[in-house]
Amino acid sequence: MPLHLPPALTSLGDFAFIDVETTGARPLEDRVTEIAIIRFHANGEQTRWQSLINPGIPIPTEIQALTGITNAMVRDAPDFFAVRDDVRRMLEGAVFVAHNARFDYGFIKNEFRRQQEAFTADVLCTVRLSRRLYPNATGHGLDAIITRHHLDGFDRHRAMGDTEATAAFVQNAADELSASTVAAAVRALLRTPSLPANLPAEALQDIPDSPGVYLFYGINDMPIYIGKAKHLRERIRAHFSSDHMTPNDVRLSQEMRRIEWIPTAGEFGALLLEGQLIKERMPLHNVALRRREKQGFFTLVGGSDAPRLEWLPAAAMDTANGDLFGPFGDRSSAKKWLMYAAREHRLCDHQLGFSRPRTVGEPCFARQVGRCHGVCEGVESGTRYSERLLAALEPMRFPVWPYEADVVLEERDVANDRTDLLAFDRWCAMSGGVRLPFDGDVFRLLRRTISKAGHTFRPLA
Repeated sequence: MPLHLPPALTSLGDFAFIDVETTGARPLEDRVTEIAIIRFHANGEQTRWQSLINPGIPIPTEIQALTGITNAMVRDAPDFFAVRDDVRRMLEGAVFVAHNARFDYGFIKNEFRRQQEAFTADVLCTVRLSRRLYPNATGHGLDAIITRHHLDGFDRHRAMGDTEATAAFVQNAADELSASTVAAAVRALLRTPSLPANLPAEALQDIPDSPGVYLFYGINDMPIYIGKAKHLRERIRAHFSSDHMTPNDVRLSQEMRRIEWIPTAGEFGALLLEGQLIKERMPLHNVALRRREKQGFFTLVGGSDAPRLEWLPAAAMDTANGDLFGPFGDRSSAKKWLMYAAREHRLCDHQLGFSRPRTVGEPCFARQVGRCHGVCEGVESGTRYSERLLAALEPMRFPVWPYEADVVLEERDVANDRTDLLAFDRWCAMSGGVRLPFDGDVFRLLRRTISKAGHTFRPLA
């Protein structure tokens, strides 16, 4: 089928649809065996380019069976060095469009890196585009899309065939849903920025597509905002996208004079560095993160006979004699959670400290309205109340550190060939062998990471 993009899309700029076939799925170790690119120019013209690539390493048997590209076929093909100028010419200045785009983008970035050259681009993933345009569809892989949109005639698992199928999907979606609908979805996914007036025109061009921390500066040399991102390029641009700007983004845009960024190997490294920089530099617009010092826990005191809850600041967590429940952002949020739990589990206002009896045996307000089992009047035993209180608190029980000592997590950014080693002890990050203050965000991310397969924590040597 003839391929074209409607003016509503090409008015956004050039689009380079690309697919790469490779020797495997690891951008650092595996290599490209074929590249195909179709560039749709803003003026309506179309340019095509494709080539087999000699990867310099054997193609595994299973990959040969999948793609049909054999070792014999690539033996006399050019290597990436020989075609790199053609690839750059086809991609430079255009939106990089691919199905499961981070796979193709990662391989292209690493092929250029092996030549000691940098490559960056705005990336549009058509998997994400499909999910946005067809949220109720079953499956968004290329085979599912081809079937759903009745597309055919493409040489699947070969670079040009998959490139054509990807472009045909976008063309079909524009015909089916309207070009303006697809263009709006593309703008939202790209988060096309409106550059702040006081930033130089090239300020957003060299932002890497990697995890890290970014700093926005005002008229002096102190940052006005510090943030973290899984994808720096996408996150920074989102601050200045007209479709996504918040009131705070508007203020930042008006005050900003320059941007800095510090890449990391992953989300953990970015989170830790963000917290460290915010604490050191106290940027004006990071009010929420500066409140981390107010975090804390509930702890039980008074034994097993109708125990009471006391507030324990996170900084004092090592002094706790018993179990901890939390963490909470501050005492106010902790009290709000406890009030909901008290109502659901019919706990006593006096025992929780919400009120004080004026005389011995005076019922609490919850008892007077039928929301307390009567421990305040001696109707319910202290032991039974203690059991019910523990049941109410159980969802917020602070977990035991699952390791015998300090551990190290190796965080890798495969696409950008970066590795960071991060140390942790008792749910806290470490720096220079010293345990840093407790941070609820670090705790939650650490707990989530420990529960997932594929993350290896090893003892700190």
